[in-house]
Amino acid sequence: MTPQTTSVGIPAMQLQNGRFVAAKPAVIVESELRIILNGKQLATASLLPGMEKEFVTGYLFGQGFIKTPEDIASIIVEGSSAEVTLSDKTAPFPVSTSYRIVSGGGRTAFTGDRLPQIHSHLTLQKDVVFKAMNRLFDMGAMYKKTEGAHAAGIFTPEAEPVCIIEDIGRHNCLDKTIGYALLRNIDCSQHFLVSTGRMASEMVAKLCRAGFPVIATKTAVTDRGRETALACGMTLIGFVRDTGMKIHTDMSVRIIKEPLMKIYTGPERIRLP
Repeated sequence: MTPQTTSVGIPAMQLQNGRFVAAKPAVIVESELRIILNGKQLATASLLPGMEKEFVTGYLFGQGFIKTPEDIASIIVEGSSAEVTLSDKTAPFPVSTSYRIVSGGGRTAFTGDRLPQIHSHLTLQKDVVFKAMNRLFDMGAMYKKTEGAHAAGIFTPEAEPVCIIEDIGRHNCLDKTIGYALLRNIDCSQHFLVSTGRMASEMVAKLCRAGFPVIATKTAVTDRGRETALACGMTLIGFVRDTGMKIHTDMSVRIIKEPLMKIYTGPERIRLP
């Protein structure tokens, strides 16, 4: 199989030493994928090429269309379309279809049942959370190349990476990551997830359905994101920033001088040394 192109060099004028000079920076590739569910178009997603089956599986799970991978009879990805046939063709379908899933956020089509409670005895040392976040950035090849990607990763309690996934959108990262876990029978209750994306309620809801007991992000958490995590019994951590991490602002780069994290829910799962 020919590797898919995920970045391209595009001509640009770059400010360098007080002058504009010709450059050809790497830019992340944005592709479209039409999701056709039981013969009806459900949505069109904008995403980084690759892992389309994982994306579709994770998306359908996160939105409540399926509860297990066995609910999918087949996924056929050809060109810019993914045709999905569910085992139960009588499953509920949203009235309004053919919407777009954009890189900056998702849209809920159908939420299905109420969110489950997370049952896990997983606990982590705080240093493990920092180690996982550092590894997420160290292994993020697309971000290093283009500075235009979000990332998410599944980690063991020892901060060993199970998978690191990058995409143009934070929602896409989670959908691909959840799909990766589902298709490989990974027990999410014994792992934790680290992300670069803001944890709003719909992001937390997806991860709750997957059963992750601990979620950590390098950035912010919303009020409804916290409420959702609290209702599910999830540990939600924001602003995970280790010493030396670079934080890019509009006009400058700030270097973190001491470790920082904010635990919004479930602090009992995070241990001090």
